[in-house]
Amino acid sequence: MRHFNMLTDYDLNTFFKYSPVEFSRDSERETLGLALGAALYTPGSRPGFAARILAGDYTRGAFAGLATLIVCLEDAVADSELPWAEKNVAAQLKEIEKADYHGGNSDLALFLRVRDAEQLDRLICTAGSALSVLTGIVFPKCLPQNLMEFFPALDRASEAAGRFLYALPLLETKEVLYSETREQALQDIYDILRSELHRVLTVRVGATDFSSLYGLRRPVERTIYEVHVIRDCLTSVLNRFNRAEDGFVVSGPVYEHFSTANGGWMSSKPEKVLWEEVQLDVLNGFKGKTCIHPSQITIVNAGHIVSLENYEDAMLILSEGQKKNGVLQSPKRNKMNEVKPHLSWAKRIAAQAEVYGVLNENYQPIDVLNHIRAHQFSKQLL
Repeated sequence: MRHFNMLTDYDLNTFFKYSPVEFSRDSERETLGLALGAALYTPGSRPGFAARILAGDYTRGAFAGLATLIVCLEDAVADSELPWAEKNVAAQLKEIEKADYHGGNSDLALFLRVRDAEQLDRLICTAGSALSVLTGIVFPKCLPQNLMEFFPALDRASEAAGRFLYALPLLETKEVLYSETREQALQDIYDILRSELHRVLTVRVGATDFSSLYGLRRPVERTIYEVHVIRDCLTSVLNRFNRAEDGFVVSGPVYEHFSTANGGWMSSKPEKVLWEEVQLDVLNGFKGKTCIHPSQITIVNAGHIVSLENYEDAMLILSEGQKKNGVLQSPKRNKMNEVKPHLSWAKRIAAQAEVYGVLNENYQPIDVLNHIRAHQFSKQLL
C-alpha cells in the first residue's frame, strides 16, 4: 500500500520532493496507525463485498486512494438484519482468505467493527481462521467495563486468525461526553489502553453519536469545532490520548455531508468545509478521519501531506537536537525553532512525511488534491 498511488511517476516527481513510502499491515504499529488515513465503512450486511475487494473495486475509480476499509456490524446494520449480517461477514471473510488476498500484495487494510465481545466470539466460531484477513477489530462505545471484555475476546480472535490483530477503540458514549463524568471515564479508559498500548492501533471518536446525545446535528457549512459542546469533548480526548510520551494515534471524527458534484476541483460547500475541517483536525493533533463517502477519501489524505517548509524545520531540529539545545534559525528565516519544545513536533512531522510525502517548493496539498480530482473528472468524461 502507498498513499496517492493513483499518481503517475511524472506526477510524483512534479509534486513531491519525497514521495510517500509503501506500508503494509505488518508495518510498525506507529507507522500503520498514522497511515490508515481516510477510513471508509461498508455494512456487514452488504452481499458480495468480498468480490468487490478481490476485484480491486475499493481502490480505484471513486474509491482511488482508499487504504482502510472497515466492515461494520454495528450502527450500519439494522437489528433485524444482524443474524444474516453475521453469517454474511463470516462467508465473505472466508472468500477473501481462500483467494490469499494479503499474499498477493493487497491494497487495503481490512477491519471489522463488532457490537460487543459476545458477537466477536460468535464470529470466531463461524469465521475461524478467515479472521486472518483482518488487520484489527473496532471496539465501539468503549468504557472500562466492556474494554475488559473486548481485549480477552481479541486474544481469542488473534488465536483463531493465527496472527496478531489490533484493537481500534471507539469513544462515543455519554460517559465520555458529559462534563461531570468525562475526566474520570477518560482516565479509566486511558489506564486500560495504556497497559495494552502495543495492541492499540488508533483511538477513534464518534462525533455523530456525541451530537445525538444533545439532539444536535451540524449543518453542511459548519465544522465540528463550531459545535462547542462536542469541541470541548474532543479537546479532552486529545488532551488525554495525544500526549507525545504515550504514542497513541487519535483519528478524527466523521463529517457527515458529502457532495454529488462531479467537478474536477473542490467547488461544493461539503468539499470546502471538509477540507477546512481536515486542516483543523491535523492542527489539533488528529491523524486520519472516518469517512462516509468515497468522495471524501482524497480530501482527507491530501490534508496530511507535509509541506517542504515544515519538513525542513523538522529535519533541522532533529539533526541539531542530537548535538545541542537552544534556538535555531529556520531554513526559511521566518520563524524560531527551539530544539527542546519543538522536538516532539519534529518527530511527528518526520513520521507523517514518510507516510504521506513531502511537497516540492511552491506546492501546497490543495494542488495535489485538485490534480487528482481533475484527473478523475476527465476519466468520467471519456
